[in-house]
Amino acid sequence: MESREIKKPYKPKKFDAETSNFQHIKILDCNKPVSRIIFECWHCKQGLLSEVESQAPTFLEVTCPSCGRTALRLTASKVLSTTPISSPWGQ
Repeated sequence: MESREIKKPYKPKKFDAETSNFQHIKILDCNKPVSRIIFECWHCKQGLLSEVESQAPTFLEVTCPSCGRTALRLTASKVLSTTPISSPWGQ
């Protein structure tokens, strides 16, 4: 009795065209002592503007003023301010 090995053709995994977990972020004035960061909260998608100092960077978490959860994790020395704004990326 013969046995044959059946090989299935290779099929690449299909990924959704749109990724569901991502975060918009834009860093302005990165070559100055105080940088501005425009981003969306990871949880509630509220648009936020933060000013940060990056002289002696450490790991920081920026809290969202709208939902109270961690909006962004970044490397900076100090978060000077976080202001809610309308999201420039829409929702």
